[in-house]
Amino acid sequence: YVGLKNYKLALPYHLEALKMGNNIGIFPTGKRIKNKEEIVKIKGGVSFLAQKSNAPIIPVFIQGLENLTLKNIFSGKMKVTVTFGSPLYLKDIVQNPNKMIINDKLNDYEIAAAEVWKHIEKLSYKDNLKSAYSVTR
Repeated sequence: YVGLKNYKLALPYHLEALKMGNNIGIFPTGKRIKNKEEIVKIKGGVSFLAQKSNAPIIPVFIQGLENLTLKNIFSGKMKVTVTFGSPLYLKDIVQNPNKMIINDKLNDYEIAAAEVWKHIEKLSYKDNLKSAYSVTR
């Protein structure tokens, strides 16, 4: 269901886990960014899940996995930094979280996810960490 923007079909197990009180991890880009030069598109799944479950979104910035290989893992030379932001609720990101629109011209879920991405990017600037990731919406 990737690319179809049918979040209900693509994320039923994620939604069920949230409704059971579990936590999940989801990348707003739909995948891990492997290098800083990669241009990625924001996906709306994170905001869909927040809307349907009322769960908070915890922005997380992970730095140091760009050149992940088995050799790097076992050499002990990898440095990974994980930075957590403050919880976000969909009601704080969009005007009316109960009336999200998705059609050929507009996808409120992607717009909301882009706002989440801005919070993640801000985390990359803490402690002089620089973010050079290019993201399109």
